[in-house]
Amino acid sequence: MGPRAAEARCAPAGVPTRRSRPCRARPIPSRSSNWRARSGNDEGSGDFVTDLVGKIFGKDVLADPEPFGLKRMTREEWPDQWPANTTDFDVEPLETDDTVELREVVRPVLKQTQMEFLELGLAYDANVHGWSASSFHTQMDGQGAGLLVGVTDSGQTFGGYNPRGWLGYGEWRDAISAFLFVYQGKGNPLKSAKVGGSGMAIIDESGQGPQWGPDGLKISLSSRQAKSRLGTYYDRTTLGRSLFGGDPSTPVGLQELRVYVAMEETELARNYKPNAFQWQEGELEEIRKNDDGDGDSLLDKIFKNFNQ
Repeated sequence: MGPRAAEARCAPAGVPTRRSRPCRARPIPSRSSNWRARSGNDEGSGDFVTDLVGKIFGKDVLADPEPFGLKRMTREEWPDQWPANTTDFDVEPLETDDTVELREVVRPVLKQTQMEFLELGLAYDANVHGWSASSFHTQMDGQGAGLLVGVTDSGQTFGGYNPRGWLGYGEWRDAISAFLFVYQGKGNPLKSAKVGGSGMAIIDESGQGPQWGPDGLKISLSSRQAKSRLGTYYDRTTLGRSLFGGDPSTPVGLQELRVYVAMEETELARNYKPNAFQWQEGELEEIRKNDDGDGDSLLDKIFKNFNQ
């Protein structure tokens, strides 16, 4: 194409050229509109997978609570299978919430968790049971999901939710619904949800205090200090790169530390799994231990394992 051809095709408005005409921006259709045009679906859900399933199997499948006999996994029935809620704190206290901390600090952050509607009890209090990792694990190991609440030397209230609980086996545990929180005076807290998938949400080491991610929130009980670095494993808040605000490399001193757990074990807690297709410790090794002996393929072994 020569200079004149290019010039004749489009020239900036207000600039005289031979055979000039003003440029007009051509609207570029969005991906969602392209998909609707191809699929014939004028009212897409906004989710590609949902629209694709509806196109292949029909809209009735999307409305069926048990499509093909398979029960849907809803937020209401399986809240800890979803990322943490960070915006809704409208939760009614229970009659058993007999302290200000339970009513005004703990209960609001438990929206969309397995502990939301359960009676809670205090399982660990550092000022009572001791500021040490051994005291913490003595009180907490095997107790199930827990909510930690701490108070810094400056009076800042913060904490974290662990849907898996502690065992002290040296595991780096997956949990998509884990979160951190901090209160800035009165009003709703700031919540920091797990990012980058469910991996390494909880660091559960027997000789260490509670820890969310490699750097999200790390508590040293013996020194009564906590450090936080957000952005890699837990989302940043308006306070910046640290849950406490300020420099993430600077620890804060702790005055109080408590952990609340449910007073009863629920069906949700007993059956909680971070992801249906996520290997748990030792599972893959168990499946593959006889790879050279029985002639089954890995796929055959996987289905056998799930059906046991």
